[in-house]
Amino acid sequence: MNTLLLTSGFLALLLGIVHSVLGEKLIFKRLRTIDLTLSSGDQAISPRHLNTLWSTWHLVTLFGFGLGATLLVLSSIPSDPIDLVSKAISITFLVSTVFWVVGTKGKHPAWLIFLVIAVLSWFANA
Repeated sequence: MNTLLLTSGFLALLLGIVHSVLGEKLIFKRLRTIDLTLSSGDQAISPRHLNTLWSTWHLVTLFGFGLGATLLVLSSIPSDPIDLVSKAISITFLVSTVFWVVGTKGKHPAWLIFLVIAVLSWFANA
């Protein structure tokens, strides 16, 4: 059993749960109750756009679950292809780290979890 892959897989699943729950509580609950129109009467965000934003938010969670499940499965399989797949996942989380730091100016803490997952999955087969 590769404990680094196992740990990074569980972290990815936990991150997905926290991402969805906090997103609903801190972002979408509020967005659904405030007036999203411009002063001219045009809608800044239509209900359709809000639904698209909501769907995209949770789609990211589903992708995180998929990657987390992949890491969990890989943690119990001793073979060479695991290294290639875990490196690809690691690079994905590393790029996500950089994107999130730049996009949120480092103020959203998810980048720390992305970085830990990237490092753990990178060194899992070293």
